[in-house]
Amino acid sequence: MRGVPRLAVRALASVVSVAAIAGGVVLGVAPAASAHDSLVAASPAPGDTVASLDAVDLTFSANLLNLGAGNIVIVVGPDGRHYETDCTAVAGTALTTPVALGPAGDYKVTWRAVSSDGHPVSDTYAFTYAPAPGAVAAAGSAGPVCATDPVSTETTAPDASAPATGGIDGLTLGLVLGGVAVVLVGVVIAVILRTRGGEDEE
Repeated sequence: MRGVPRLAVRALASVVSVAAIAGGVVLGVAPAASAHDSLVAASPAPGDTVASLDAVDLTFSANLLNLGAGNIVIVVGPDGRHYETDCTAVAGTALTTPVALGPAGDYKVTWRAVSSDGHPVSDTYAFTYAPAPGAVAAAGSAGPVCATDPVSTETTAPDASAPATGGIDGLTLGLVLGGVAVVLVGVVIAVILRTRGGEDEE
């Protein structure tokens, strides 16, 4: 009977090691899957004052998904008119929108981008336009040049109360680990019973 506990402990150690590795993979993948891309640089930057501008350039933390109208930047002047002159271009981590500004004053940049995980993020910021005397003001347009629907101005931070797209929530993780524990117990019991049956036959 001395061989039974030793064999059982050895089997338990093996399956626990495998379970620990699997658990580490699950826990490691969950944060990565739930992370959304974020804006890391902007030109002009929030609060900047510019004397001239021909494009708004935004750079994100990872390559964006090029889903057409899903990525857009609109620029609204102090008169409420839009000053984009063409659609937003997507290139890797960057969004670029050509503009021709109108009157001096504060301009609002509202953007929406599709993260590499498929989750849309959006935000708004402002900069100030102070052109040189005699600069020609563009006429702008009453609405966005390319937007087919309003751009959301909600915060870019994901809702902490709900799992992000592609992530693993607490309930799912608990069920997975619980299932692993049940399998571990079953394997150990099977090993003990098989060993005892072999010794009884002897």
